[in-house]
Amino acid sequence: MRGSFIKGVIVASALLVQCGRVQAQSPATVPQVDTGAIETLAREHMKKRHLASLLMQVRVNGEEVMTFAAGEAMTGVPATIDGHFRNGAVAMTYVAAISMKLADSGAIDLDEPIARWLPGLPAATSATPRMLLNMTSGYPDYVPNAGFVKAFETNPFRTWSVDDRIAISTAMPRLFAPGTNWDYSHSGYVILGRVLERATGKPMHALMQEYILGPLALAGTHSIETAQVPEPVIHAFTAERGVYEDATYWNPSWTITQGAVQVTTISDMARSFDLIVGDDTFLGAASRAAMIKPSLVGFGSPLPGCRTCHQMTSAFTYGLGFFLENEWVLQTPLFGGYASSVATLPADRSRDGRRITVAVAVTSLPDSYPDWTATLPNWADELTKAIATRLAPDTPPPPFR
Repeated sequence: MRGSFIKGVIVASALLVQCGRVQAQSPATVPQVDTGAIETLAREHMKKRHLASLLMQVRVNGEEVMTFAAGEAMTGVPATIDGHFRNGAVAMTYVAAISMKLADSGAIDLDEPIARWLPGLPAATSATPRMLLNMTSGYPDYVPNAGFVKAFETNPFRTWSVDDRIAISTAMPRLFAPGTNWDYSHSGYVILGRVLERATGKPMHALMQEYILGPLALAGTHSIETAQVPEPVIHAFTAERGVYEDATYWNPSWTITQGAVQVTTISDMARSFDLIVGDDTFLGAASRAAMIKPSLVGFGSPLPGCRTCHQMTSAFTYGLGFFLENEWVLQTPLFGGYASSVATLPADRSRDGRRITVAVAVTSLPDSYPDWTATLPNWADELTKAIATRLAPDTPPPPFR
């Protein structure tokens, strides 16, 4: 658990590659990408970082160019492209998209104080849904709280309710007033989930199905309130508690608001991100523009006691539900032995007008990290950025760090 929750400091012939087998797709419908070079890059990365499994998908202009799986889902069981893994913070992007849909319909006002829905919550008269979305609300993140860390490491199978997590956050010292700084906080999205439920009278899992999973046809993505993972399962392994162990069925209830705790497939993760932020089809021009606009560049500053408070730059800022790094839109979940990354270069931010999405998910072997107690790098994000740079050398994401 230590250090694995947040992002660190902060084809000539088109091919579908699956578990070493190659299937041809129609070259008339798939943009030209050197899939062989990308597969080589992935295999070299897997060897370099001592990974147990690697799943990857590349999409260009809305077309699936290649999907690839390598390694083992568990000992002796090959990883396959339909394997399920936890998508973590990608669900934050989904919650943000739901928020935009509800704002468009008039169900919520992103700039109205959340006291309308949560009158008893501290600072609710000045915090707004937009602040919860862009991580400027100032509600302290419960994840680094010493009591939470100890409880989780003692029993990673415990169920954490929304009330549990809001109580931890609101009992912690508030470091800044709403809207005056930036700090990565799971608490904000837990609170936002409750706001959306109160505003609509519907539970989050119903909102998720109505606005995201159904419309985007994400048949491989499931919001599950327990530690269950549907077959086939990509197992996760970690040594964060001092011994290398299978963490697949650790309880993920702590990660985000109830109803948005999810498992997914590499295809669902890539295609959903591509559709939500890649162009205006799903959200509409105004809502999508609001989500991906780098409004926070120049905002924020370091603050004693705040782990991620800093001034935002074009190379690293936050939109509404994801990171913005140069022209790319990203999410980079890392927890409980699962690491993944999904990045989209929208067509209107690309030099050549192509929309590109890269998604990678990996699991680890004991040698994946020299020190499991340190802040763990996200090896999926490293490969995602390497592929993104190869595909869009004139519009690359910032270097992996």
